[in-house]
Amino acid sequence: MNAISVNNLCKNFNGVVAVKNVSFNVVEKEIFGFLGPNGAGKSTMVKILTSQLPASSGTARIFENDIARAGKIRSLVGIVPQELSLNEMLTAKQNIIFYGTLYSVPRKKIEEKAEELLSIMDLRHRKNDLVKNFSGGMKQRLNIILALLHNPKVLFLDEPTTGLDPQARRRIWEFIKDINEQGTTIFLTTHYMEEADHLCDRIAIIDEGKIIAMDTPFELKKKLRRESVVEIKIDYDDMLIKNIESVHGVKHASYANGTLKIIVKDRKGLLLDIMKNLSSRNIKSLSTLEPNLEDVFLALTGKRLRD
Repeated sequence: MNAISVNNLCKNFNGVVAVKNVSFNVVEKEIFGFLGPNGAGKSTMVKILTSQLPASSGTARIFENDIARAGKIRSLVGIVPQELSLNEMLTAKQNIIFYGTLYSVPRKKIEEKAEELLSIMDLRHRKNDLVKNFSGGMKQRLNIILALLHNPKVLFLDEPTTGLDPQARRRIWEFIKDINEQGTTIFLTTHYMEEADHLCDRIAIIDEGKIIAMDTPFELKKKLRRESVVEIKIDYDDMLIKNIESVHGVKHASYANGTLKIIVKDRKGLLLDIMKNLSSRNIKSLSTLEPNLEDVFLALTGKRLRD
């Protein structure tokens, strides 16, 4: 059964098209990812699907319920927005009780659910501490708890690990997996390719409001199997990208953080031609890699995921 069904959805803001004729389905109990750069339309899509914004045209349904039925939709979904929705002057437990009351969850069930979720999120020992004293990762875990208090069938996570250190990020990943294994469908937006690759059963790559590819992480990367990635540590100059893209067999080139990344089509002698092209420059290192999801995005759009 489809948990989410979207058909030809569009959203315009004063003449600017933020979501362009998007269609997709999310199967019940899967983790579905929206992968794209900031400004691609990911958060707009979440707001439309959770009845926070009306669509300009098209249709969408959550478990066969039209998203126009805002009251019904909000009973079916939990939302973890980019902005933390916590009162830092309350304790973790007080935040839970407050939000549980807003969801009209009976006090006894709030208490039971709080203990369960605080244990799952490894926050039970901090339940009586003020939230202002929590780390960023702890605040985000508490934010997820608030979205789960009413047992939603679909959990929307909008960039859930932005700004977290790698250890906190991986901890959130573990909790997302646990929540999903208990039967909750997950809709995840992210611009972290590693996050999408690690968590998602399927991914829609979105850019400038349009879905440009959709498949499993494996199948998306498989499409570049006949291509390779070359990374070269080298100093930048204004002609670097233009010169390297003139080499036959070079599909895309980009430069960031001291590294020239080149997606190339396999052909005999290509690496030698690249080295000849760069012979007048100071090459510090060179390595070849298997394509990842960021390389898929680069190949599809001609730009890096975080541009």
